[in-house]
Amino acid sequence: MMRKFLYLLLLSSTLLFAVEQSENIEKSKNIWDSKNIWIKTYVNNKNYYTIINNIVKIEQKIKKNKNNQQELAKLKRRLDIQKSKLELYERNKSFDELLKEYKFSVPEITAYDYFYKNSKNKLVKMIDHLIDMKNELNKASSLLNSYYEKNKNSSVSLEDIKYFEEFLENINKTYINLTDARDLLDKKYEEYYNEKLQKHLITLMLLVVVYTFYRIFLFIYTLIETKLKNDINHIHRKIISLIFYSIILVALVVRYLEDFMYIITFLSVVAAALTIALREVILNIVASIYIFFSNMIRVGDRIMVQFETKHTIGDIQDISLMKIKLHEIEDYSNLKEIKNVGRTIFIPNSYVFTKVFYNYSRKKDALINDLIEFEFKSDNDFEVIEKITKEVLLSFNVPHTITFTLNNLKTGVIGLISYQVNYKLASKMRGEISIKLLQAYNQNENIKLKTSKAATKSNTDEAEG
Repeated sequence: MMRKFLYLLLLSSTLLFAVEQSENIEKSKNIWDSKNIWIKTYVNNKNYYTIINNIVKIEQKIKKNKNNQQELAKLKRRLDIQKSKLELYERNKSFDELLKEYKFSVPEITAYDYFYKNSKNKLVKMIDHLIDMKNELNKASSLLNSYYEKNKNSSVSLEDIKYFEEFLENINKTYINLTDARDLLDKKYEEYYNEKLQKHLITLMLLVVVYTFYRIFLFIYTLIETKLKNDINHIHRKIISLIFYSIILVALVVRYLEDFMYIITFLSVVAAALTIALREVILNIVASIYIFFSNMIRVGDRIMVQFETKHTIGDIQDISLMKIKLHEIEDYSNLKEIKNVGRTIFIPNSYVFTKVFYNYSRKKDALINDLIEFEFKSDNDFEVIEKITKEVLLSFNVPHTITFTLNNLKTGVIGLISYQVNYKLASKMRGEISIKLLQAYNQNENIKLKTSKAATKSNTDEAEG
């Protein structure tokens, strides 16, 4: 009973469609005004070449009527009209052009394509769209046949109907090609899973297991080394890490040797994406390799790093893959911020590429030039000052130089005392030399130190009190 009902429903809908088409044909004054894409394309192409033929014929007539000015003027007007009409039609619009977008080449399957099925989804949409186009072509052919049967002397000819029917073979052939491509694509997905994806998954699992064992081994090695020595030898850990990653890289190359070009292509795409997403991380890793081989800084070195207008001095405690661990130390240059000294500072390895830093440990004997300044009144005997200064510095046995220059206001003379000292002793030595020099200057009646206005005012107040 249900089957009969469905059959009657289908039959009635078909009849209604036929009646509707018939009514549309009767209502339409011109079948070529239909909105069907195939009819519109056919009309466009037919009119285009009709106008082209008209233009050619008119141009031939113009050549024959060069001496007849009146006829020549008429022909040129007709030629201009035909050329203006030609602009209304698309030159390359034809049935073959409509099918060009339905060509599909089966690509090589990648992991991304396998999981997201991009190629398959694109092909399925293409097939569905082609089916719609095929139905439109059938409707166009049926419409022309019905119109021709009812209007024998109409603008529709048997040649037009035959052209539509013959092109059905092309669209059917295109449909078969796409379905064959779909079958081939499904086969390639299956082959990729069996031959490559399983191989990738097994390799990934092995890498995870091996890396886990490597971290456990490194942890045990660090514990043993810590018990045997007071300081851990970081060079050994880095050598072990370098050997481990080198072995992993060689193993991957050997495993994927037969797919070497595929791996190179895949890695290049991944590298491009990672370079953008993980630029800072990659830069830090590259910098760590550069630091390791260049030997520009080592664990134990004392360096100065700058951040905007401030600087920090500290001893390097560790250099990891991503950062430098710095222990801030007290130094004469940061006495004003002595309460902040002693912090542990982490500096990204990329700092060595982008900023300036100073290494006190790499000079011969780790010597640096320190500078002490004293300001004297202009009426001093500077030969006496120089003699006393040399005596004090000779007692410390440090190479030194003494120079004098006017202050900014030219109201006094600044003595610049430069000497060489080991960077580890710089703060202590500076204090001792400064005190000795100050005592020597104060004990000599012929040396007059210049004091600030604030100090003078304070002394005057005390005297008045």
